[in-house]
Amino acid sequence: MTAKKTTSSRRRAVAPLAPEEEFFNRELSWLSFNERVLQEAEDKRVPLIERMRFLGIFSNNLDEFFRVRVAALQRIDALGTRTSTTLGFGVSETLDSVSERVIEMQVRYNQAFEDLEGQLSGEGIDILTEAALDEDQALFVQGYFDQAVRPHLVPILISDVGVPELKDGLVYLTIALKGDVSKRARYALLELPDHLDRFLELPEKNGRKGLMFLDDVVRAGLPRLFATFQPEAVSAYAIKVTRDAEIDMDDDLSKSLLEKMKKGIARRKHGDYVRFLFDREMPEDLLKFLVRKLGVVEQANIIPGGRYHNRRDLMDFPDLGRPDLVFKKLQPLPHRHLANRRSILDQVAKRDILLHYPYHGFSQLVDMLREAAIDPKVTAIRINLYRVAKNSHIINALTSAALNGKDVQVVIELQARFDERNNINVTRELQEVGIQVIFGVAGLKTHSKLMLITRKEGRSLRQYAHVGTGNFNEATSGVFSDLSLLTADRRIASEVERLFQFFEHNYQRGVYRHLIVSPYSTRRRFSQMIDREIKEALAGRRAWMVLKCNNLTDAGMIRKLYEASQAGVEVTLLVRGTCALRAGVTGLSDHIQAYSVVGRFLEHARVVAFGAGGEPEFYISSADWMTRNLDRRIEVSTPIYDPSLQAEISAMLEAQIKDNVKRRRIDKKQRNKYVKSGQDERPQEAHKVIYAFYERQLKDKG
Repeated sequence: MTAKKTTSSRRRAVAPLAPEEEFFNRELSWLSFNERVLQEAEDKRVPLIERMRFLGIFSNNLDEFFRVRVAALQRIDALGTRTSTTLGFGVSETLDSVSERVIEMQVRYNQAFEDLEGQLSGEGIDILTEAALDEDQALFVQGYFDQAVRPHLVPILISDVGVPELKDGLVYLTIALKGDVSKRARYALLELPDHLDRFLELPEKNGRKGLMFLDDVVRAGLPRLFATFQPEAVSAYAIKVTRDAEIDMDDDLSKSLLEKMKKGIARRKHGDYVRFLFDREMPEDLLKFLVRKLGVVEQANIIPGGRYHNRRDLMDFPDLGRPDLVFKKLQPLPHRHLANRRSILDQVAKRDILLHYPYHGFSQLVDMLREAAIDPKVTAIRINLYRVAKNSHIINALTSAALNGKDVQVVIELQARFDERNNINVTRELQEVGIQVIFGVAGLKTHSKLMLITRKEGRSLRQYAHVGTGNFNEATSGVFSDLSLLTADRRIASEVERLFQFFEHNYQRGVYRHLIVSPYSTRRRFSQMIDREIKEALAGRRAWMVLKCNNLTDAGMIRKLYEASQAGVEVTLLVRGTCALRAGVTGLSDHIQAYSVVGRFLEHARVVAFGAGGEPEFYISSADWMTRNLDRRIEVSTPIYDPSLQAEISAMLEAQIKDNVKRRRIDKKQRNKYVKSGQDERPQEAHKVIYAFYERQLKDKG
């Protein structure tokens, strides 16, 4: 990395600041991140169908935000006393601000959807409602409804029996029957079957493609579904609730952790309502009826929406045979040192290797594990899992290893939010083939990304280690941008082994001179490195650091970055998501530049780089700079010692810092302004620059 030379500067004493002067509200910063996703849906440079998919990502993000963050704030606010967030913002005021911002963004979102509908129509793709079908299309939809949809519908006359508890995140159609019908049949409720495809492709006609939401397929069939009441008209309006996703675990020590998790997941289904989303066209009397019957009392979270909910399904919007309307496929590349090589372990023995997904194929990591599973010289495999794919290739390889007589141990985190059920199933699958499963460290989530392969070579044992920034999950590796260090360096591998010993015997914490481990040393070690940069700046020498992470919200580390800025250290931040630091504030953060790159890939890799007095140091990490990652989780950062790998990381960071297509400046008001190219500057989009970098590497391998 390069950085501008800084002038000598004295540290300035800063008077205590109000929270809004020192920090940006964490919840509003998260909404600012989701606005960047919405910007991608609005960006005319993005292919049309991909823009629809970004609307789905926006919706999915917002659902999780309400299930987790808003739910937590509402629990605190319900205590009835004046409370504040960890950064000092009033909880009640934050909830009000969140509601105002969400409603504002919902309007913008609905407009984006309508705009995209019109543009798709211009491309010969029509999103049709039941009222827009011609005779042939209506017959096709009727046949599909009768054969594939109607058998799964369970209508409930809610004007008679009341409204049942609604499931989190599912779409319901509330139905109003008009005409001479009894009061008992005035309103009805239908749960939209979530196991059916959300979109129905209609037969092409006159060169145009038609597409229907499942919601409208059901609407088309409602008159026949309720024909027994002979209504004059049937109208349907979508609703959706979001429920508190917190899992409460009881303290009954006689129960196993697996049993506690199962009961906790079951209780989650009955969590408090934290958001009620409804079609703004719904009649007022029906809305009041639903709100009263459901007991939704927080007016702030009763949010008007459009005709369709659960638009997270737009993430799977079909490509309809139009490659010109989706991203050009980027074929994952083989690593230059692994291409056409018989043994990955042999290559790792020769040199450290850095895999960068999705530019490099994740299959290479799976192949290394498969190789170890059948290699007669491999004696043991250790791995820790946080999230894995369903029907995981990683799990298959571990199963193969166990059946081939290897000593396999898996540390699995049962409390990975929203993956708990899958991790319980994975645990059973592993235990059935005799694999030892450990549930981490009591009181600490295990979020590290570690693997250790032990191999007998000659008369000694050699260890091959993996330290990464992302999960062992091939299903997300094509979208999540992450880094994996593969190394046989004894300095790293021996300390990875020490960590696995700690997972098994929690009283053996061990000493780590190379790895940086939360909750024991991450805050202290990185603070010391920042202090070193401060000393360099105060001595008038070049001082800089780059932090790339998903979230930056820890007050202590933010204040340390402010201290560095005030000393003259040039700090560059690449924060994809939430950033509570206020960059560019005179006297507080003059020397801090904060950016966010949101585009085709989800930037997930955590990287920290320091000038270190002219001998730059680079670290990759599983940890964001959030209090939970620093103090309440097992997280691991590893130094990158190989100069060639340092150069690769430096090139990746430079590509993002110079991006003038997808980079936004996170200023003190978080206005998400794009950093645009000048008249004489060609567009540089980071993911294209990085892919081209690895393509050149592959051609010039050696």
